[in-house]
Amino acid sequence: MYFSLTSQKTWSSRRFLRRRNLPGDKEDEEAVAEDNSLKSAQHITGNFFGFSKIVVDPSTAFHYNWLLAVSVAILYNVVFVVGRGVFWELSNAAPEVWFILDYCADSIYVLDTILHAHEGYLDQGLMVRDCKRLRQNYFKSASWRTDILSCLPTDIFYLIWPPGHCHFEKLPCPVVLRLNRLFRLPRMMEFCDKTETKTGYPNVFRICKVVFAILILIHWNSCFYFGISYLIGFGKDSWVYNLGGENSTLSRQYIYCFYWSTLTLTTIGETPQPENDLEYVFVVADFLAGVLIFATIVGNIGSMITNMNVARVEFQNRMDGVKQYMAFRRVSKELEARVIRWFAYTWANKQALDEDRVLAALPDKLKAEIAIHVHLDTLKKVRIFQDCEPGLLEELVLKLRLQVFSPGDYICRKGDVGKEMYIVKRGRLSVVADDEKTVLATLSAGSVFGEVSVLDIAGNKTGNRRTANVRSLGYSDLFCLAKKDLWETLADYPEARHSLMERGCQLLRKDHLLDEEAFLKAQEEKESLKDRVERLDHMMEICQRKIEILMSENLNSSVKKKRKSVRSTKSKCGRNCHDRKDDSRIRNIDSSSSCESGQSEYEPTPGPSSETVPLTLTTRCSNTGRRSFHITSRTAWARRRHKLQNSI
Repeated sequence: MYFSLTSQKTWSSRRFLRRRNLPGDKEDEEAVAEDNSLKSAQHITGNFFGFSKIVVDPSTAFHYNWLLAVSVAILYNVVFVVGRGVFWELSNAAPEVWFILDYCADSIYVLDTILHAHEGYLDQGLMVRDCKRLRQNYFKSASWRTDILSCLPTDIFYLIWPPGHCHFEKLPCPVVLRLNRLFRLPRMMEFCDKTETKTGYPNVFRICKVVFAILILIHWNSCFYFGISYLIGFGKDSWVYNLGGENSTLSRQYIYCFYWSTLTLTTIGETPQPENDLEYVFVVADFLAGVLIFATIVGNIGSMITNMNVARVEFQNRMDGVKQYMAFRRVSKELEARVIRWFAYTWANKQALDEDRVLAALPDKLKAEIAIHVHLDTLKKVRIFQDCEPGLLEELVLKLRLQVFSPGDYICRKGDVGKEMYIVKRGRLSVVADDEKTVLATLSAGSVFGEVSVLDIAGNKTGNRRTANVRSLGYSDLFCLAKKDLWETLADYPEARHSLMERGCQLLRKDHLLDEEAFLKAQEEKESLKDRVERLDHMMEICQRKIEILMSENLNSSVKKKRKSVRSTKSKCGRNCHDRKDDSRIRNIDSSSSCESGQSEYEPTPGPSSETVPLTLTTRCSNTGRRSFHITSRTAWARRRHKLQNSI
C-alpha cells in the first residue's frame, strides 16, 4: 500500500494543513494529490468483477490445470458448435444436455477472462503481482479482444430464433450463433505450448497435435460439404449427399461426409464428379487447401520423425566410422567383435549420450545440481570422502567421468602409477593375481579402489603404484576421478585436504603400507619449509619498519634545519629593526633602533599551549622596505598582558 511508505507523523502534518486550509510545501501537495489519484484509481479498478486481489502465477500447476479445463471447453465448441449447426439430428438429440454443456463452457470462458486479466508477468526478472499493473498489461495485449468477443452473449438471439426449430428443410441450426466461442482458440494454443515444454516426449506430442489438427480440418470440411448439399438440394445430382434410404441416419450422414472430406483433402481417392459451378468452386478450394495444408503437415511430421531418431542416427554414424577405421587398419575379427559389442551395450543401457555436450547449454549452477542429484550418493560411498564438507563433494561431483569396460578388460594392472580412483556403479570386477587366474577378491556396485594413490601420501611403501590387477568380469560402468582434478579442488579446501591425508594414512597403517620414518621426515621437511617462509616474512616486516623509522627521522631533521634557518633570519632582522606594539593592546617598546619606526602589523600565532599567544610582531623597515621579525619570549608577552590588564 502507498500509505505504508509514509510516516505517521508526515501524514498527521498533512491532515493538519488540510484542516486549517494552510498551503503546505510543494512536495506535500504533490503527495496528497498522488494519494487521492491512487485512491480513485483503486476505487475504479480495484473491484474488477469483485476479484481485486487475485494474482495467478503462470508457472504454477494450478495455471496449467486451468488451461487444461479451458482447452476442453474450447474443444467442445470447436467440434460440436460446427457439427450441430448442420447435422440437425445431432442438435435435436438431447437439447437439455447441450444446454448444460453450452453454459458450463460459457462459465469457464468468463472465469478464464478474469484469471487471464490477473496473470502475473515478469518485469526485470521479477514476478509482477500488483493487480492494477496486471490489468493494465492485459488490456495492452491483443488477447483481451478475443476474450471479450468469445464471451459476448450471442445466445440472446435465441429469443428470435429458438434452437428447437431445426430440421432438414431449415438449415443451419440456431446453434451457429455460438460461433464466436471459437475466438478463444489462442488460449488452447497456449496450453499446447506449455504441454510441449513440460512433457518428456515432445516429438510424440507434436505428432499427436498435428494429427488432431488434421482431424479437426476434415471434420469442418465434412460439415461444409453437408451444408452445401443442403443448399443445392439433397439428392439433386450425384455429387451432393443423398438422403434416401439408409442415408437418412445421423451416423451414415456424418461417416459419409467425413469419408468424402478425407478423400478430397488428401487427394488420394476418386470422388464424384461436380456438376454445377458451386460444386466446382468448392472442390477446387478443397484441392488447394489439401495441397497447401497437408503438404505442410506431412513435411512437419517427417521432420518430427527424423528428430525422434536423431540420437540413433548420430550413434550409428559414430559406430560406422569406427567400423570403417578397423577395416582400413585390418583389425582382427575378435577385437572388431568386442568393439561392436561395446557399442551395442552402451546403446542398450542409454550410455551413448554425451553428457557434456547435452548439458553445455545449462548454466554452471544447474549443471552442478544435476550432477549432485545423479552422482552424489555414489561419491559418499568412498571412505575417505565420508563426513567431508558439502562444498567439496559438490565440486568433486562435477569431476567424475563415466567409463564403460567390456568383459575381460583390465581397469588397472599391478605396478601402474595410480593417477585415478574408481567407483563401481554397475557390474562386477575381479582382483586377480599375477598369473591372471587366481581371483583374490570380487568387487561389485559401490566398491571403491585406488583412492589412496590419488592422495600422493609420502611414505607409501607402494610408491603410489597399483598393488593388484583389476579385471572386468562383464560389462562394467565405473566413475573415474583423476588425481589432478582432486588436487585442484583441494587447493580451495585446506582443512578438508588435511583431513583426507589423515584418513589416507589410517588406511595405509591398517594395511601396514606406510613407512612412518619417511612420512615423519616428509612432514618435517614441509614444516621446516613452512618455518623458513614464516621467518622470511618476519624479517621483511622488520626491515620495512626500520625503513619507515629512518624516513621519519630524516624528515624530522630536515624540518628542524629549516626552522633553525628561519629563526636565524628573523633574529638578524630583529637587530636592525624595532617592533611597534598594537595601538589597542601593547605599549611602545624600546625605541632605540637603527630603523625608523614604521607602521606595524600585528599577527598573532597560536602556540602549543591552551591559550593563543602572539609570538611575532611584523614591522616594515623604512630603509629596506622589507618585513622584519622580532622574536619575543612567551613569558615576556604574558608579563606585558598582565600589566595591561592592571592598568585598565
